[in-house]
Amino acid sequence: MSAKHVLHTAAPSQETNKVTEFIQKGMLAHRQGRFADAAKAYEKALKKSPKELAALNLLADAQLNLGKNARALDTARKAIAIKPDMPGTWMVRGTAYRQMGNTDEAISALRKALELKPDYADALMILAGTLREAGQLDAAIDAYEDLIALAPDMSKAHYNLGNALVADGQFDEAIIAYEEAVRLDPAYTPALINLAGALHSDERLDEALEITDRALKAEPASRSARINRGNVLKSMVRMDEAESQYRQLIDDNANDAEAFDLLGTALQGQARLDEAIASYRTALTLEPAVDRYKGDLSTALLANGELAEGWDLYEARFGRQDGLVHRRKIASRVWQGEPLNGKKLLIWREQGIGDDLRFASCFADVIARAEAEGGKVVIETDPRLITLYARSFPGAKIRAEGDLNPGETIDYDIAAGSLPRLFRRSIEQFPGTGAYLTAKQAQTDAYRRELAALGTGLKVGIAWRSRNMASSRRRFYTSLEDWAALFGNENIQLVNLQYDNAAAEIEDANSRLNAGIHTVAGLDLMNDLDGAAALTAAVDIVVSAGTSVADMAGALGKTAYVYGAYRHPMCLGTGNLPWYPATSWVGHRWNEPITNSVDKIVDCVRAAAAKSA
Repeated sequence: MSAKHVLHTAAPSQETNKVTEFIQKGMLAHRQGRFADAAKAYEKALKKSPKELAALNLLADAQLNLGKNARALDTARKAIAIKPDMPGTWMVRGTAYRQMGNTDEAISALRKALELKPDYADALMILAGTLREAGQLDAAIDAYEDLIALAPDMSKAHYNLGNALVADGQFDEAIIAYEEAVRLDPAYTPALINLAGALHSDERLDEALEITDRALKAEPASRSARINRGNVLKSMVRMDEAESQYRQLIDDNANDAEAFDLLGTALQGQARLDEAIASYRTALTLEPAVDRYKGDLSTALLANGELAEGWDLYEARFGRQDGLVHRRKIASRVWQGEPLNGKKLLIWREQGIGDDLRFASCFADVIARAEAEGGKVVIETDPRLITLYARSFPGAKIRAEGDLNPGETIDYDIAAGSLPRLFRRSIEQFPGTGAYLTAKQAQTDAYRRELAALGTGLKVGIAWRSRNMASSRRRFYTSLEDWAALFGNENIQLVNLQYDNAAAEIEDANSRLNAGIHTVAGLDLMNDLDGAAALTAAVDIVVSAGTSVADMAGALGKTAYVYGAYRHPMCLGTGNLPWYPATSWVGHRWNEPITNSVDKIVDCVRAAAAKSA
C-alpha cells in the first residue's frame, strides 16, 4: 500500500488531554460534595477550552450548589447558547432563579426543562415547589400530583403535596398525602410532624397527639414535634401539660423566643396573667419585631386591665402573617385622633359581627368629636347591620364595606377595632349605663305581643353555643340539654336566639325534655340582624355563650348572663364586660366543668323569674 493510501488518525492533543483531566478531577470533587474544588477544576478546563459544554454544565451546577446563583445563571446561559436543548441546564437556570426570588423566570425555565424532558422528576419537584412559593397553589398541587404519577414511591413527593394542600386549607387531602409519605418511609420524621399538624388543624386532636408521640419516639430532640405536642395539648385544654412541654423547650434553649410566647399562651389559658405577660415580654426581648408576640402580649395585658399598653399593642394584629385581620389602605392617613376640622373620616370593620357590635360602642364618641369639629364620619359595616346602625347613629353615614363612591375624598381612615385605643384607654372612659343600639320599635312591640301570649313568666332569650362547633371548640360551649334546669318552669318562657339552624336541637329538647323553647316563625336570626335586634329587645333577659348574640344583647342594654373563659381579654381586667353595663360575665377556669357557669346562670335566672312572678 502506498503512503498516500494510509489512513492517519491524529492522536489527542496534549491540550485536549488536559481539559479532560480537569473535568474528571472536577467530577470527582463534585461527587464528594467539594463543590468549590470542583468549580476550580472546571474553570481551569474552560480556560483552555471556553466552549467545552461538559465543563460549562458541570460548573453551573457546582456554582448553584455553592449558592452563587448569579454565576450559575451566567454559566448556564453560555451553555444554552451553544446547545439550547439540554433539560438539565434549564433546570439549573430555573433553580438559580428560584433561589434569587425570581419565581416567574424560574417557572419559565423549569417548564422549558420539562418540555424537553417530560418525565424529568427532579425538575417537576422544583417546579411544584416554586409554584407553591409563588402562591399558585392549584398549579403546585397539579404538579405534585403529576410527579406522583411519575414516581409513586417517592415519599418526598407525597410529603410536599401534603404541604401544598395544607397551604390551600385542604386538611383532609393533606392528611392522606402525609399518611402515604409515612407509609412509604415510616422513619420520615418531617412527614410525621406535618401529619400531626394537619390532624390538629382538622380538629382530630387524639390522632394528632398519637402521631406527634410517634415523631418524638423517632426523633426525641425534634423541636417542631415538641412544639406540635404542646399545641395539641393546649387545644385539648390540658394546659398544665402544654406548659410543661414548652418549658422543656426553654430548658434546652433559653433564647427560644417562640417557646416563651407559647408558654405565655399556656399560662394565660390558666389565667396566670402576670406570668404570661412576663413570658411574652421575654419573647419580645429576644425577637422584638415579631407581631404575633406583640398581639399575644396585647390580649394578656387587656385581660389584666392594663388597657393603655394593651390597646397600643393591639395594632400588631395587622402585621400577623397568620392572622385574618388585614389593614386596608383607604385614606392617605390613618386617624390617630387628630382634629377633624372639615375632614371626612371613614371607620371600617375588620373582624366579625360580635367584634363589630362591640367596637360600635365607640361610634358615638367619634361622631360627637366630628360634630364639634365640623367633620364628617362614614361607617362601613356588614350589610346586615346597615339598617340597625343607621337608626342608632344618625350623625354618621352608614354603608356596606368597600362601597366607596368614585372620586370620593376620604381624609382619614381607622379600623373599628382601633377606636378603643383612642377612646377606651382606661375603665373610667367606659359609659356606666345605657344602650347604644336602637332596635326598630314597631317590630319590637310586635314581638313583645307574640311573646306575651306564651304566658306571664319571664321571657328569656337563649343562645347556647357558637356556630363553629369544631371538636376543639365544643368543650368551650354547652349543649341545649345542659340548660334543662330552666325547662318546664311556669315562670320562665324560653325564646330561641340561636342564629344558625338549631331547629333539630330545639325540636328534640321540646319533645324529649319539655323545654318549651319558642321560635319566632319567619325570622332569620343569621341574616336579618335588624329583626334579631328587635327580638332581643323584646325579651326580658338573655342567656348566651360569648357570641354575637351576647354582644347584640349588651349593645341594646339588655340584662344578659354570658358564659365564657375566666379572665377573658374583653373583660378588661374586671369581672364583667365593661362594654355592656347590664351584662354579667360568668367565667369558668380552664380545669373547671362548664356546668359550673351554667349552674350560676340558672340560679340568677330563676331568682329573677321568682321575683317577677
